[in-house]
Amino acid sequence: MSYGSTSSIRLRDGFRGQILYVIPPPVLERSASHPLLHSLMPTDIGWYPHARHHYCERVRGASEHILIVCTRGWGWYDLGEGKQTLENGQALLIPANTAHVYGASQADPWSIHWAHFVGLEGDYFSCLPPAPSQKLDIAPSSLEIIQQQFQLCYDALRDGFVLQRLIYSAKVLHNLLAELFFNNRAFSPTMRTSRFRSLEPTLAFLYENLHQSVSLAEMARHAELSESHFSRLFKEQTGHSPIDYFIYLKMQHACSMLTLTQLTIKEISEAMGYNDAYYFSRLFKKFIGISPREYRRSPKG
Repeated sequence: MSYGSTSSIRLRDGFRGQILYVIPPPVLERSASHPLLHSLMPTDIGWYPHARHHYCERVRGASEHILIVCTRGWGWYDLGEGKQTLENGQALLIPANTAHVYGASQADPWSIHWAHFVGLEGDYFSCLPPAPSQKLDIAPSSLEIIQQQFQLCYDALRDGFVLQRLIYSAKVLHNLLAELFFNNRAFSPTMRTSRFRSLEPTLAFLYENLHQSVSLAEMARHAELSESHFSRLFKEQTGHSPIDYFIYLKMQHACSMLTLTQLTIKEISEAMGYNDAYYFSRLFKKFIGISPREYRRSPKG
């Protein structure tokens, strides 16, 4: 790809079909102390379709964090580490006070949803993308949800910058960021490198085999990795060892069976791949905190 000669291009008249909301500073100041807004609040948000000649340069950065989600075409950006591309199905999160410049390609200009936001939760989210690129891929299913959530924000702010609309858009933005970072199968927030390898196929394999005993060697073989490499990646992405995670899955399913069926504890134990009901009960108490019998008797809902 060629970045093209974009350094001198500025567009003054906007983009056909664009959406743009900039919340006035006095409104932000009045709202900043609200308990539902002080941790995360959007300050600017918009949609630039087919944004030919789009260019932005901030030599001192912005006082807000900036999220850009590319849904078509591509563009480029530079955060001080050299130019990089941002393509369809990728997101860029520029931390506050970070010098940056970005723009659309001339050959295939990007279409982007974007938002500026502030708050303590915003500070946390800004640390999740892999440095120094600050870029991550977005799985198609998550990209669809994220686009819907941007639209909800646009619809809310279209009705004016009244407090209830600001709160609603802030909560939608929170869900949007949660989708991007915690339900996006193309990214794991625990991986501090862009060389992320999804273990979703292996997680699905474990779920499909809850009724069996699956060894670490079998899990690693399914992932086509060595046991040591697989164990390290699994712990980084889930926070648990592969065996503990599998047991948690089994116990979670056992909880549902205890609540929703009349099966005996022995029958549930066997359904989870444990022939020894006493061993199953000890594991259940270790991972859930109470015995299967106590769990069945405890009130739900």
